[in-house]
Amino acid sequence: MSDLFLALSVVLVLVALWLLLFKAREWEMRARVHARLHDTAGVRVENDSGGFWLWRISGALTESSLAASDYEDIRLALKGMGKTREQSQVIYLLSCWLLPVLVAAIGFLFFGALGGLLMSAAGFILPRRTIRGMGAQAEMRQNLEAVELCHMTRMLMEAGLSLERVLRIIGVQGRPLLPILIARIDRFNRLMKSGAERTQALDELGENKRIPVLRSYVVLMKQSSQLGAGVSHSLDQIIDEAQNVERNRIREETNRIGAKMTVIMMAFMLPALFILIGGPAVVSIAEALTR
Repeated sequence: MSDLFLALSVVLVLVALWLLLFKAREWEMRARVHARLHDTAGVRVENDSGGFWLWRISGALTESSLAASDYEDIRLALKGMGKTREQSQVIYLLSCWLLPVLVAAIGFLFFGALGGLLMSAAGFILPRRTIRGMGAQAEMRQNLEAVELCHMTRMLMEAGLSLERVLRIIGVQGRPLLPILIARIDRFNRLMKSGAERTQALDELGENKRIPVLRSYVVLMKQSSQLGAGVSHSLDQIIDEAQNVERNRIREETNRIGAKMTVIMMAFMLPALFILIGGPAVVSIAEALTR
């Protein structure tokens, strides 16, 4: 019965976290829209100090001197995954502070002092390493998707379309090819639709310096008015350089896997080989000594 209650509590906690992360902000924004629609007197109903309480707590934590430096590294990783500022703050609060406390409490409660200390260390380290790893993986995927973005941009620009028109078409028809990078393109299109300057929108598109292909693409698009027909040649250069970098990375990964396999073979196959070759001799020597 206790196991059933524990499993039920874990399920309820997961449901609560899902509601907090994915539904609370939607409900809040919907309530604000309804409040504006019913505000017939024209009074501003949105209170800057209001909002969902979890967003306020996470914002206060990340802006404090206690967690500012730690949050900065996590923020960059979450931003590379396409998370907004509010989502990054809440994820940091839940995964890097509340989750370690919960894991430590479970460890001390069920596994004693030593188990509690080990689970506390794991709960503090693993979420941060997981978020950084997921951020690096998302940035690497966006770097590969930026190569496809260069291909599509070159094809559409050769048809005589402007950059704004190119990115609008990609935002509508290029989603299957750019599942992660499309969020940045949508942001660029919204900025251009709202009347922002092209340079400002491009700066926000390529603000992440850890996505070099997209960064080079943005620098090139800023100079597209001066280059004219030379944009296609420059895009080809970016594509070739990105493909060379990716080939070198795959080659390094292959060499690293080969080295790991060599260590595994030495650890597991050599002892078995020594037993097969030297085993009969050792048995014969032991029998001779016992006679």
